[in-house]
Amino acid sequence: MAEEEQMFHEIRRAQWAQFLRKFSADNHYRQINISFNDSDGRKEKSLNGHPFLGLALEKKGRFINSIQFFAGRGDSEKIAEPVLAVGNPDRIIVEKDEDGLDRRVTIRTKDLREVTVNIGSRDEEQARHLIEKVAYSLYLKRGGQHGAHSDDWHEAEKKAKETEEMFA
Repeated sequence: MAEEEQMFHEIRRAQWAQFLRKFSADNHYRQINISFNDSDGRKEKSLNGHPFLGLALEKKGRFINSIQFFAGRGDSEKIAEPVLAVGNPDRIIVEKDEDGLDRRVTIRTKDLREVTVNIGSRDEEQARHLIEKVAYSLYLKRGGQHGAHSDDWHEAEKKAKETEEMFA
């Protein structure tokens, strides 16, 4: 029983920002499945091939308004976009596997709704695919002129890295 208790850990509100940065850094490009309750019952949200990039707090003044989930978009101007916002968060509970890796995160809201994020394996192919999309966006932005493929690729890698660091 003691071992099971150690696997679940509630994150104190004062530590939310730090936890979300670490969680984001540790889980870029991992497969995630989000399930939540809404007025129609329990629903699942898939990122549909868009790589998970991170979680961030949205604040209004000193108050936390929501926790936002960001996924890769592939646009050179805006690589990450919010795909889900959990309003009025009240508690964050993290579950780790036997190796100490994040397995599940549950966000409970003040109105007793719950959002559960199940975390799967890392998919490096998603990172490469995002960079391809950003490089193509850069190519189109240049007017489709050939001859700068490697420059576009390096710039796309740089932009992807900057975006990852934004969440970490």
